[in-house]
Amino acid sequence: MLYLVSDASRPVTFFAAGNLTNEDAFLHPKRTMDSYELISVAKGTLHIQSGERSYHLTPGQFVLLFPGECHFGISPSVGELSFYWTHFYFNTEQTSVCEERKITALFREANRPRYILPETGTLSANSRVNVLFVQLLDLSKRLGSLSLMQCSYAQSTLLLELTNECFFRHHLMQQDEKIPLGIADLMEWMQLNYDTTLSVNEIARKFGYHPSYLSSVFKRYSGCAITEYLNRQRILVAKNYLATMPKLTLAEISEQVGIADEKYFMRLFKRYEGVTATAYREAFSQKKKNRQ
Repeated sequence: MLYLVSDASRPVTFFAAGNLTNEDAFLHPKRTMDSYELISVAKGTLHIQSGERSYHLTPGQFVLLFPGECHFGISPSVGELSFYWTHFYFNTEQTSVCEERKITALFREANRPRYILPETGTLSANSRVNVLFVQLLDLSKRLGSLSLMQCSYAQSTLLLELTNECFFRHHLMQQDEKIPLGIADLMEWMQLNYDTTLSVNEIARKFGYHPSYLSSVFKRYSGCAITEYLNRQRILVAKNYLATMPKLTLAEISEQVGIADEKYFMRLFKRYEGVTATAYREAFSQKKKNRQ
């Protein structure tokens, strides 16, 4: 696995972005770019090769394509395909490609902000990356002298979020106050099982803790109660649905994230986000798309 490492003290330069949708048999054209390209698949499977590395990307997976490498489709897609894409440049000579074994040491240098991006990976269910993609697409439609600058900062935010996403567990374990492995495991489990119907008592039993002790320790290290943390994960996932899946109703989204009561879901969303779920969705109603 290769990783791209670059100085993050300056924003990258945004070039272009879009959301490609295709009903069947899409084959990525053969091309060599002078920019980096990040692709995140939302539906279907994208078969693509860059240099000597081939990828078969399914929903929730991404790939970073490097400049100067020829990339092309390996085989046509089957059925509906949708993916986000963006091209960008780094504004620094402090950019390198390295192997995974060299990455760990970089996180110890907290005073040096970096983009640390794997060539490929899988986003978590509550990832904000695709939400940031949609925001980037919306910004890219705007005109005016500040538009490019806004897009460049939005692009940088997306890449920093991807850095944080891919190294969530490592980041937790590198804090000054070490988070116990069991609590880190629980946090990670709740990110993956945001739709669980288990009670706090049942979660405690699953992880081998007394409920009162687990609740106390969890709040000490996370800053919030277990139920609060779980609800925040649910709302993060709901934001992804609202921004990227316009055909889902609020009731369906509520059910998908593990909240049986739609009205309770709407109250939670307003509490955490400051706007209603409907207003949040409407803010992402305009997207730049290219259909092949």
